[in-house]
Amino acid sequence: MPTPSQISHFLAERHESLWLRLSALHKDICAIAAKKPEAPVGNIERATVEGLICDCRPFLKKPADRLPVAAQNFAGLAVQLGQVLAALEDFENRHAFWDGKANCRVWRVGGPTLPVARLRAEVPPFELKTSKGRDMRAALVKLMNAKESRIYEAGFAAGRAARLGPPADENSL
Repeated sequence: MPTPSQISHFLAERHESLWLRLSALHKDICAIAAKKPEAPVGNIERATVEGLICDCRPFLKKPADRLPVAAQNFAGLAVQLGQVLAALEDFENRHAFWDGKANCRVWRVGGPTLPVARLRAEVPPFELKTSKGRDMRAALVKLMNAKESRIYEAGFAAGRAARLGPPADENSL
C-alpha cells in the first residue's frame, strides 16, 4: 500500500485561502446566474476568474498546459467555477485525513499536525471575567433576572390598581 504524499505547510495554507476565495465567488456567480443565466460576464469579472483559476492549477490532478479562459455568460461561469471548486475538494480529500487525537481533519504535512482551518468546528469557550475576577455571565444573568422581577412586580401593581380602581377620597368618607 503506497504511503499518501505529504504537502508543504505553504501549499496547505494556499489551498485554504484559494478555497475560501473561490467558494465565495462561486456563490455570488451562482446567485447572478440564477436570475440572468445568459447575461454576459464583464471583462473585469472574467479577468478575476481567470486569475483565480490559474492560481488553482497546482491543485488540479492534470494541470492544463493552456491558460484558462473564463466562460462568456454567468451560467457557464458558474459551472466552470463549480468544476474548479470540485478539483480543490478532491485535492483536499487526497491530502487530508481525520486525526483522532486532534479531533479534527488535518493536512498530511511534515512535522506537527496542521488542521484544515475552515473545518475547525469546535471553538474553545471564551470566559468573560470582571475586573475582580468574577464570572461576567453569572453577573449578567443576575442583573437580567432582577430586571425581569422588577418588570413583573410593576405590572402586577398596575394590574391590581386597575382592578381596585382609583384610591378613595378621604373627604368622601
